[in-house]
Amino acid sequence: MASVILFVLFVLWDRGREDPLVPFALFKDRNFAIGNALAAIVFFGMMGLFLPLTIFLQSVLGFSALKAGLTFAPMSLVSMVVAPIAGRATDRFGGKYILLAGLSCFSVGMGLVIWVSSLSAGQFTFLPPLVLAGVGLGCTFAPMTTVTMRRIDPRLAGAASGLLNSNRQLGGAFGSAIVGAFLQNRLATELVSQAQVQASNVPPAFRPEFVQGFAKAANGALEVGRGQSGVALPSNLPPQVKSRILQLGHDVFAQAYLNAMRPSLAVAIAVLLFGALLTTGIVRRKKTSVQPVREAAPAAG
Repeated sequence: MASVILFVLFVLWDRGREDPLVPFALFKDRNFAIGNALAAIVFFGMMGLFLPLTIFLQSVLGFSALKAGLTFAPMSLVSMVVAPIAGRATDRFGGKYILLAGLSCFSVGMGLVIWVSSLSAGQFTFLPPLVLAGVGLGCTFAPMTTVTMRRIDPRLAGAASGLLNSNRQLGGAFGSAIVGAFLQNRLATELVSQAQVQASNVPPAFRPEFVQGFAKAANGALEVGRGQSGVALPSNLPPQVKSRILQLGHDVFAQAYLNAMRPSLAVAIAVLLFGALLTTGIVRRKKTSVQPVREAAPAAG
């Protein structure tokens, strides 16, 4: 609430200045307004998708940090190849439909990532969806910047660029915060539910501690990282049952995280699809037609 009040006060103060720090008149240009919204949406989606997926690859599937990074590498490589092509096509034909295709491909690709995610997934399971997502990203960044900045007065280009970058950062911050909060909420429910399911495989004397450990983890003591079970399990376990309960603990965390991750990623994908719909409001660049120059008729002598 305090941040909203500060923002309102800043807008009122800035509008009264002869030389405003943030020239809000820039947003009168439809493409600039839509481009800034798309910048926030794209980074919202990226941060909202990649953070939960990175935890899934390392904590659930047991990938090392290097292997998790290499899993995403094909997406970045494809994006690097596609981006210059998309940029040249934007300069020639305009970016409206390229942006629409890019955001759609990115959304569908990440949706397929959710679909193929499982506890038995390997590194190459995610390759086709991430390649499609890479095509989408390659068709997004260059057209988005071009569409946003093309009609801006050169004297205001610096302020416009600063606003665009600020909106990107805000979108990423909101994406990680909102999707992260949704994931934590879903995980809190799933951890207890899965612990109760697996408790029948735990010796009766340790069942209450087993379930309570995950209930406490759901309230903020969650441990994530490669090989983690998600929670600190009872320390007074007999050696003969310790390895079994540790495995059950990891199984609880893995299944709970997978169940919580899917709807959480769907939130980010829904925002990206809204961004794809928003591109339909972009004003396309009018083609300039070259009129033939007629030679002046000689004056009558």
